[in-house]
Amino acid sequence: MKQANASDFPALRKVFSGYLHEDFLEEHASARAALEAFIEDANEKERKRFRAEVTRFLEATSEMELAEVRALLGSLGARWTPPSRKALIATLTSG
Repeated sequence: MKQANASDFPALRKVFSGYLHEDFLEEHASARAALEAFIEDANEKERKRFRAEVTRFLEATSEMELAEVRALLGSLGARWTPPSRKALIATLTSG
């Protein structure tokens, strides 16, 4: 399986750095609420691109340790640290 790299996910980088940044808890109270704000702000093309990259991201990281996934999220601009793989999936696919 190909190694997952941040450069493979430009839409996620844009969303994570814009909505899951260091102040996301103050602005949105939760990661899910931050991503819901993105869904509300985005146009259909942006939402479609985001959802497609989420699917690829989850597939590409399915065999990775949670610590590795968290590091990859950080390299994509996210300051959210999912407590589990289940929480990661639930949050990223809730929109």
